[in-house]
Amino acid sequence: MQASALSLNQKFELRNYSVFFDISESLAAEELLDSLDRATSMFKQVFNFQDDPSGAFYIMKNEAEFEKATGHAPKVGEAIRLDYQSNSIFLLTEKLDSAIGEVAARELGHLFFNNRVNERELQIRQWRTPSWLREGFALQAAYKIRKDSREWLQNGWARLQEAQKANQLIKPQIMIKDINLIPDSSRRQLALFQSFYMVRLLLGIYCDSFFAKYSTLMYALEDMDSEACFRQITSFDFEKFFTLFSDWVQKTNAWTAME
Repeated sequence: MQASALSLNQKFELRNYSVFFDISESLAAEELLDSLDRATSMFKQVFNFQDDPSGAFYIMKNEAEFEKATGHAPKVGEAIRLDYQSNSIFLLTEKLDSAIGEVAARELGHLFFNNRVNERELQIRQWRTPSWLREGFALQAAYKIRKDSREWLQNGWARLQEAQKANQLIKPQIMIKDINLIPDSSRRQLALFQSFYMVRLLLGIYCDSFFAKYSTLMYALEDMDSEACFRQITSFDFEKFFTLFSDWVQKTNAWTAME
């Protein structure tokens, strides 16, 4: 998309990131780039980038601009659209569910994950990779760059420990489908914290080798089942890994889990 075709007459660049915006959105553009700058080291660690990754962001003023930019009107409730081929993300700022910097880091995480894994939808809102694994990777940088990150993640860990004691952690079979569609907001946020920390556990055990192997296998073998791939790398199926995770939640303090 050529930004000149829109009324986006401003452009900021930092590292390999670009943001196109109307001058009225200057503060949002600055916040977005600052957040991505702080997220870059985490992106490189989590997704095995040797060089700084890239991404282009378009801050849209209204739904008409969104439709003009992407070719399709936004669906009800839609505030974000990703174009995987061009590494572009379109944002309707007035409808975002979180601060623009956190959203940008999360969505860029989704884009990196899906492109590196050659991800595809099997049916509406269900991908080859289970939602908890996709979301967990996408949230690594997004949750770490929050201004209240330590308090946010400590609170999330406390909620996980309470759920574990009450046998209320969310089972893997529920976490396969899009966890953002869980209707209860409290359970949905628990699922996001759980996804973040399940991936923290993976990173703690396997460092960068898990994603390197997972993305290589899934990209090369289009029909490979994600659980079979996971089992080949870790020797755990999803249920056994969930049991390991539950035990970790029970025995570990927040600071160890966060770091």
